Amino acid sequence: MRPFNNPPPSTDEAAIRISFPAEHVLHVAIDRPDKFNALRAVDSFTMDEIWEWYESEPSLHCAILGTTNPKAWCAGGDLKELSMRDGRKAGKYQWPDTGLGGLAKRFLRKPVIAAVNGVVIGGAVEMLSNLDVVIAGESAKLSLPETKRGVAAAGGGLPRIVFLIGRQKAAELLMSGRDIPSWEAEKLGLVNMVVPDDQVEARALKLAMDTAANSPDSVQLCLFGLRLTEEEMGYQRMMTRYIQSKQFKALNSGPNLKEGLQAFLEKRPPRWHDSKL
Repeated sequence: MRPFNNPPPSTDEAAIRISFPAEHVLHVAIDRPDKFNALRAVDSFTMDEIWEWYESEPSLHCAILGTTNPKAWCAGGDLKELSMRDGRKAGKYQWPDTGLGGLAKRFLRKPVIAAVNGVVIGGAVEMLSNLDVVIAGESAKLSLPETKRGVAAAGGGLPRIVFLIGRQKAAELLMSGRDIPSWEAEKLGLVNMVVPDDQVEARALKLAMDTAANSPDSVQLCLFGLRLTEEEMGYQRMMTRYIQSKQFKALNSGPNLKEGLQAFLEKRPPRWHDSKL
């Protein structure tokens, strides 16, 4: 492998591991198995630095985002940190501008493939929806449980999920917060392919190597065109209106967000207040 123009960012303080399994291929793995790979702020900021480095490094043509834990790809943001971080009011969470994992709101210029084993929860599904290809194991499960926790689905994935699966199906999944098995996720269009659990990484690496063998200019231009389509459909405009809405602000300052997070930490059913939105 050719030397890099600049060394990769340090991951010493984060639960993130990087490796280079093939020529031109970067592998990033989330490594927080005791918390089902729930991402803290430090993990998201570190991943943001890694993706920035990846996109600036000419010798890297494709990346894979996987996990060291077969039971979890990512459980979204760390809800304990969300409720307690630095004494901030619940809901005031510090993210990079590019969102959860440095990916959920990122305008990616180079391809990133998801190698998914285990659970994918909440903001991690929104992050997943922004990747280029998703390869999932047979036992993988996705879920959008924000309504069960009293939090906003604000990771940037709402318009993408509507684009991928339609408004009514998106509404059902968000209203119920139920699990989505990988076979259903593939049928809906949230996952490209489902393979045996022990073949996920190998299939992702094969696709990454096939991609890296192609013209990096052509690959990047094709992906740029796809993302421009997303932008022209009003993705950013919708997210801005959503986050600036009085309803969004009311939820983040209201009692149900605090109650939902507290109930989750105490492992009890939440006692919801009537809505004032």
